[in-house]
Amino acid sequence: MKKIPLLFLSLLVVVLISTQGFAQTKNSKPKVNQIGYYPEAIKLAVVPNTDESVFYIKDLDSDAIIFEGSLSSTKHYGPGDESVKIADFSNFGTFGNFVLGIYGEEESYRFTIDNNIYSGLTDAVLKAFYYNRASTALPEEFAGDWNRELGHPDTNVLVHNSAASTNRPANSSISSPKGWYDAGDFNKYVVPISSSISQLLFAYEEFSEFFASQNLNIPESENSIPDILDESLWALRWLFTMQDPDDGGVYHKLTTENFQATVMPNIPTANRYVVQKGTGATYDFAAVMAQAARVYEPFLPDFADSALSAAEAAFAWGNANPNISYNQGALNSPSINTGVYGDNSFGDEKFWASSELYITTGDESYYMDNGWNSAGVVGWNSVRGLGLFSMVANRESLTAAGLADTTSMKEKVKSIADSYINGGSSSAYRSPFGYSNGHFFWGSNGFAGNIGLAAMLAYRVSGESKYYNASIDVLDFMMGRNPLDQSYITGFGSNPPMNIHHRQSAADGVINPVPGWVAGGANPGNQSQDCGTAAYSSSLPALSYLDEYCSYSTNEITTYWNSPFIYVLAGLESLTPEATSNETKTGFFKSIDTSFLYSPGDSIDISWTLLNENFTSINLYYKTLVNPGSVLIAENLTPADTLFKNFQIPNKFGEEIVFRIEDSQNSDLWFQSGILSVKPPKSITFTSITTPNDFQPNDPVFFEWTAIEVDTVDLLYRLETEENFTVIIEGRAASTGGYAFRFKLPDAPGENIIFRIKDNNEDTVFTDFDPILIATPVSNEHDEQFVTEFRLNQNYPNPFNPSTSISFALEKSSKIDLSIYNAMGQQVAVLVNETKSSGPHTVQWNASGFASGVYYYRITNGEQVFTRKMTLIK
Repeated sequence: MKKIPLLFLSLLVVVLISTQGFAQTKNSKPKVNQIGYYPEAIKLAVVPNTDESVFYIKDLDSDAIIFEGSLSSTKHYGPGDESVKIADFSNFGTFGNFVLGIYGEEESYRFTIDNNIYSGLTDAVLKAFYYNRASTALPEEFAGDWNRELGHPDTNVLVHNSAASTNRPANSSISSPKGWYDAGDFNKYVVPISSSISQLLFAYEEFSEFFASQNLNIPESENSIPDILDESLWALRWLFTMQDPDDGGVYHKLTTENFQATVMPNIPTANRYVVQKGTGATYDFAAVMAQAARVYEPFLPDFADSALSAAEAAFAWGNANPNISYNQGALNSPSINTGVYGDNSFGDEKFWASSELYITTGDESYYMDNGWNSAGVVGWNSVRGLGLFSMVANRESLTAAGLADTTSMKEKVKSIADSYINGGSSSAYRSPFGYSNGHFFWGSNGFAGNIGLAAMLAYRVSGESKYYNASIDVLDFMMGRNPLDQSYITGFGSNPPMNIHHRQSAADGVINPVPGWVAGGANPGNQSQDCGTAAYSSSLPALSYLDEYCSYSTNEITTYWNSPFIYVLAGLESLTPEATSNETKTGFFKSIDTSFLYSPGDSIDISWTLLNENFTSINLYYKTLVNPGSVLIAENLTPADTLFKNFQIPNKFGEEIVFRIEDSQNSDLWFQSGILSVKPPKSITFTSITTPNDFQPNDPVFFEWTAIEVDTVDLLYRLETEENFTVIIEGRAASTGGYAFRFKLPDAPGENIIFRIKDNNEDTVFTDFDPILIATPVSNEHDEQFVTEFRLNQNYPNPFNPSTSISFALEKSSKIDLSIYNAMGQQVAVLVNETKSSGPHTVQWNASGFASGVYYYRITNGEQVFTRKMTLIK
């Protein structure tokens, strides 16, 4: 029996694909939550571009197909420009590991159905904050592979002239240690960290029992304080140092003059400064300190008292200085060029601070009646909702003034959630996030998390299942039920981000990034600013994501994109009842080897095990996936029968077969095998034929092909005006998949050339490529009229070792810069930096002195930028 390992064919495809640099693209796999589902909760998958009407679920332990369901009707998804169907398997509650598939098409990534499905993710999304601690080493005991040396002690931080005061003159120093690095850089910002801390404290206030038993394995885990509060305390103690003790105002940020290079935190840095006090930072500080005062009072009463005093002083400063915007453009000596986090409207910050002070103190002078009316989904610069949410969560302890309004407050929370749920429930992806083009912007995944937070709080106050389901829908989108089939959280799912814009992850020499970070998400608005538009596969909103370090507009991380998910995840883990095993597996096939290609006529033994005692007599069938009808193999077998010998593989070249056991008296009692593949007929086809210079005479040619059941191939060519083919090479191993740059196009401009690839042993097995026009060369003085656009071509060969050709074309004479960058975004070579004439150009890069890996080459003419990816393999 001749069996061909499917793995070999898969590896061949991977090799061919990996030679071409690629960005994230949509695919035809069913889209599932790549972590999994609760047994008794909703379970949805999205299936793109299919005409089929049935989906199946396959148990990965037994390889048995144990569930079938009907797909929904087709809907168009605008943000990703695709047609999709919904696979709803909410009534499938079996515990285990599965894939979801479409007969004759693809299967999803794996997923699990179990209780506490988000336990590990909840821990990781919170522990990510620990990995971003400043002013401390991360020992291996707590940080594992991501251990690192102490960075940025921040005990000698300079006061910028914009922040100077009588007792703290310009260039005097203060001590401002601890805190978290805000994002992918090493600076610390008051505005965003305040909302991050607040959402952690809010999660603890709502789900304290859950967090009381959580152990994150951080240095403080053995003390008597919950780990989420220990982690928040690291940031709060830094935040204290950002308040001017003389007047209560708060500095906007602690920063270097410019963003630091891609290095580890312990690498020496430039001077660090605290800069201008501002109304936004001060009110945000007041809010989170007031919240911290009540949360820490049972654990650290002295700290709580200090926090409340600091909050009151900050609130007074904000009231006295109600319109001081952070103005980075006005800062000089030195100028500051790091993250701005600017805002010009502070009504929401004041409402949030007033609300937290009111809840903590009970002083009704802080209460802003109806101040929540314009609240919405939270963002770092839109924090009115934080005040509303805190009052709703603490409604039972409010004074009479607040109690009178709690019904209105709860309705407002529900209306915020409804504004997204109503649009998402009828959308193609059935998610409150992602149904509108407007959902995709810088930090879109943080926006998704805050939609989920609003939905979870609405569930808390109403008990309505639509809000619980919406929280799950948001997490489904984040974990793979999206057009890119992308998990957006590092370390989780089958297709997670690997190259986040996070200096530690890029510089630590560890292959995997720091786990638990939420990547920024799809964003069509800034592609030209980071990697260049050519690096992205699409400008469609839902597809505008690139898992590369250079893509800071889609692949950076921040604490405030993680923080809302902590509330959502803790809510689901706390509020989802634990289910008992609902075992619906009826049986499985034992001997069907689905990892090989079988030949027609092969003989196999079919064996099975029954798991359900209700079988009476059984029938054994097979069916091909292209034909819905079943073929009876044996009937009226007894439950004691477990083997059928010498089944002959039918003459079904290239088709797929499943076996089915069915009770002869009850057609609802059944199970199926995994999918067995019959080898396709012998074939060989070109997948691509390319040259560096658009098929100019004497251009070297790069051939790629796929071959099935063919051992060696011949390559031939003829001009269309000729009758006979001329041999290029004979007896080339088909498994190589390609033949690069040893054949050059004939000097026959204006003629069509036809290439043939054939089986070296069987002349009747061949494929001819469509005729290709050999270009007519033009002289340099006339190049401009023939080149109509500025373009950068893919390098050849790719992968390469050690040299490769890079070609580009200019529609007009221009000064250009063509440079090479490594995977961390560092420039490693300049190939061209001069004025070039119009027309096509080619340069060589010899990478003899460079390490294997992914590199980028970028060209700019001062107006446009193009970037492409290439791979050096030594």
